[in-house]
Amino acid sequence: MIALLTLLAGGFVTAVAPPEPFGPVPTPQQLAWQRMEFGMFCHFGINTFHNEEWTDGTKDPKTFLPTAFNGRQWVETAKEAGMGYLIVTAKHHDGFSVYPTEEGDYNVKASPWRDGKGDVLREVADACHELGLMLGVYLSPWDRHDPLYANPPAYDTRFKTMLKELLTWYAPVGEVWFDGAGSEGHVYDWNGYYALIREVAPDALIAICGPDIRWVGNEDGLAPDTLWNVHEVTLPIPGSGGSNEKRWYPSECDVPIRKGQWFYHTDGESNLRSVRELLDIYYRSVGLGASLLLNVSPDRRGLLPDPDRERLLEVARILASTFHYNMAVHAHVSASNVRGNDKEYAAGNVTDNNPDTYWTVNDGVLQASLLLRYGSDREFDRVMLQEHLPLGQRVTAHEIQVYEAGGWKTVASGTTVGYKRIHRLPLTKASRIRIQITDALAPPAIEAIGLYKASVGENTE
Repeated sequence: MIALLTLLAGGFVTAVAPPEPFGPVPTPQQLAWQRMEFGMFCHFGINTFHNEEWTDGTKDPKTFLPTAFNGRQWVETAKEAGMGYLIVTAKHHDGFSVYPTEEGDYNVKASPWRDGKGDVLREVADACHELGLMLGVYLSPWDRHDPLYANPPAYDTRFKTMLKELLTWYAPVGEVWFDGAGSEGHVYDWNGYYALIREVAPDALIAICGPDIRWVGNEDGLAPDTLWNVHEVTLPIPGSGGSNEKRWYPSECDVPIRKGQWFYHTDGESNLRSVRELLDIYYRSVGLGASLLLNVSPDRRGLLPDPDRERLLEVARILASTFHYNMAVHAHVSASNVRGNDKEYAAGNVTDNNPDTYWTVNDGVLQASLLLRYGSDREFDRVMLQEHLPLGQRVTAHEIQVYEAGGWKTVASGTTVGYKRIHRLPLTKASRIRIQITDALAPPAIEAIGLYKASVGENTE
């Protein structure tokens, strides 16, 4: 007994240390954003009243006249759809601001709407904060109206003032969305923009033309099959020590619910995407490890159109039905290797619904497997994997296998996992399912596994 106490006191009995983080890892803000998965984009401005995607900055501000504006309806719809955040176009390329900025005169104060005292962002921000959604703001650097745009230093000063307005008047703001369209050849004070955001709203993520969230590269809402979260960021970043630094840089997939239309068009309902197409977009964005930013354009009333709202909620109900029950939680889970044979890293962690626990393996092990066993066959057609991103992204290849007729059969395979990977399978029956990590850059660390059966609604056109 004395010898045992001596060993304990001397520190010879210790817990197994976790793996060292591999490469860049997400900030707490980036990780929280990735876990939101799904957000709403609301393009609303003077273009809404002219059936145009881009106007040239000369439209009369008096034409901005919503008849029944209700920003809370936007937020309530996003929340009902299971979205975690909502981004509003504070100013699009036309230069018209939907909030009462003190910079310039091309904004809601020049509109007869609410006698010039209207504020789109105020109502949306208040609803977001009350209902628990993260608020994001889109502020276009390109400005087709402002005469100061031809004088970059003067325009930069104005733009930074507008940024400060947005980040203080409507705080907290979680994402600032900088569109790169139309800006070719123009020199902006990006360092100044970023520094101001870091000072005024240090928790806000800077997206697209920024260092925290990357544009996936298309407006179809689709991520590539192989999706890495670590990229070389080429924009200047204050304090980074250089402009070519590798950083954690997760992808956001933006897409409009009406094909080709970011702003509302009176004749645009025929462009509303089908349930099946929207589900496919979900699986090819969120299901590949990206975040999905779905644009739902408010109409001239200032409300989300009924057909668009109903379509979104139908898709949300189907996804909720598919993923409400994870049958993996009832499996007996074992692993080919457990780090130090320590229960802290046990295979069962992948089904405990706790994002702070994970299964991992010994140093130097780059191939490993998890086995899910049942007493009888289970029917499933969706398999979900998640890596433990606080330790970095590691997996480069994996397979899903089932045991049948005396042998293992591969039913799905892929490359990266990252935040999330969802495989869609034909309906499969098995009592033993094996997740094979066939290659990795560092010892794999898997946070969660899910087995699901798709809702019958996924067959909806």
